[in-house]
Amino acid sequence: MRMFLATLLFLMSASVLSQDCFERAGKDYGINADLLRAISFRESSWRSDALNIVSPESYAMGAMQIHSQNLAHLSQFGITPETLISDVCMNIYTGAYYLAIAFKRWGTNWRAVGAYNAGFRETEVQERKRQKYAQEVQAIYADIKKNASPK
Repeated sequence: MRMFLATLLFLMSASVLSQDCFERAGKDYGINADLLRAISFRESSWRSDALNIVSPESYAMGAMQIHSQNLAHLSQFGITPETLISDVCMNIYTGAYYLAIAFKRWGTNWRAVGAYNAGFRETEVQERKRQKYAQEVQAIYADIKKNASPK
């Protein structure tokens, strides 16, 4: 029984901690915390242990699904795959960092949100991917704002 209660308290505290991380990262990067939550729900259903492996060289990890292609850049800040998997706040902050880059490049708009997932390449295919992703995040964001469960 004690082990069950300890596990339950740990899981509850991890959830509260990650919610606080959305707030702090949002404040630090000037991004609405609910938008970060919406992206995280779209990427991982808020699962800090989410791992999407395409190949040994191509994978995404954590609540914000930080892609392995970013690891060389992140290494200059001391951020490793292990950090992104084990530290939910670092994962959320890293996602906020990349969204802030998109906002700086294209302005604070849904197209930049789409770039979080589909990148900046100017092709019709990538533009369709950006639009689709942005629409999905926008719907989740609206649900969060209505205090409804995201779909």
